[in-house]
Amino acid sequence: MTSLSADMMRRLRHFGDFVTVPLAIVIFAGLAGLDRLPLMLAGIAAWTLLEYLVHRFVFHIHSQGRRLHQLHHDNPSDPDAERSSLTTPLLALPVGFLLIGAAGLEDGSAIFAGLLSGYLVFIVVHYAVHRWPIGPNSWLYSAKIRHLTHHHLENCNFGVTTIFWDIVFRTHARAVGGHIRSEAG
Repeated sequence: MTSLSADMMRRLRHFGDFVTVPLAIVIFAGLAGLDRLPLMLAGIAAWTLLEYLVHRFVFHIHSQGRRLHQLHHDNPSDPDAERSSLTTPLLALPVGFLLIGAAGLEDGSAIFAGLLSGYLVFIVVHYAVHRWPIGPNSWLYSAKIRHLTHHHLENCNFGVTTIFWDIVFRTHARAVGGHIRSEAG
């Protein structure tokens, strides 16, 4: 039996991003203003590439990242085997400050709000494909099949929020009639 405080910390570690990230998006989008929406969209697009690169090269090639990520591959439905919400501010805030310092308050805030928006989509989609019942008629079904294929093969389908970079870098694999067809090596 876990104590109330241990259970609260577990929930905070896992679900904290679902509260803090939307709040940060609102704050930084507000600093940016609506006229910087194109920069926010550029930040979302940049997120998809960052997500792909980090997942492929840090979590599947770099030894330390691979070791940590392997816990998720070994236990894909265990929230304790995933990233912790408590690390998000430690990683995100320096990026935000760097962007604001380099591009100015409004432009940097817009790009950062876009990156955070992309991350929010990522954590929602990743949570959904592992924990929600998603049927073939759902718009999330293809994301679920792609991601489950990634868990089966590990050398393909590194994008969770989009298939785009997997197509560009020829790491896309798909299930067809119970068989997996892959462009990946």
